[in-house]
Amino acid sequence: MKELYEYQELTEKMNRIVQKGWIKSVNNGDSGVGLTLENELDIHSEDFEIPDYGAIEIKAKKTNSEPYITLFGAAPDSYLYEIKRIHKEYGYPHSKYPQYKVFNISIYGNKYVQTAKKYQYILYVDWHKEKVFMHVFDKLSGILIDNKCSWSFDMIKEKVYRKLKYLLFVKADRKYECDSVYYKYYDYTFYELKKFKSFLKAIDDGTIKITFKINVFKSGKKAGQIHDHGTSFDIMEQDLEKIYNKIL
Repeated sequence: MKELYEYQELTEKMNRIVQKGWIKSVNNGDSGVGLTLENELDIHSEDFEIPDYGAIEIKAKKTNSEPYITLFGAAPDSYLYEIKRIHKEYGYPHSKYPQYKVFNISIYGNKYVQTAKKYQYILYVDWHKEKVFMHVFDKLSGILIDNKCSWSFDMIKEKVYRKLKYLLFVKADRKYECDSVYYKYYDYTFYELKKFKSFLKAIDDGTIKITFKINVFKSGKKAGQIHDHGTSFDIMEQDLEKIYNKIL
């Protein structure tokens, strides 16, 4: 079985990496924890739509960092220009450059969130239509004003099974020394995805959030134009076992 061989091979490599202790980062940015690990594993893939190591996706996270892990990126597939429409209709002024609008927000299935004190947003999993909708409500009246934005079950499932069926999650400590960053990878866990319905339930109950990162160029020839940093499906480390089984 190919996955079993990859699991065994990665286990041997991770054991060696853990034993090495502190490893100098390939850069001093936030991406260093993942890129340094990939470098140690001799991974040089630039295709973000496929797993990092054969059938196994690898996620590395710094201790005491942002609790959410990005699983994958997926723009709504309801309309071709949905990101532009959302930015135009629901964008709000940038905090430092109010002449430009942005839409940076995380939306959940179990609670309303709002922007600019005018709109409220919530995810709605429609089991009959087989879509995850973003519902937009007028905050004052409580009336649903927009349910056009959605992600189809088929699209989400294709993304999940292509990239996230098997997961290696790695924890690392970080330190600074002589203007350089070092990482010590001290723990790792292998996971196998549960049934797809568990993934959808995790969206429904707010375990998985969907985050829009729609910004704009603030200078140059493209000033004012959309600079979309992607739309991500995110989960907290502590909730991984709601959608995965541990591989012992």
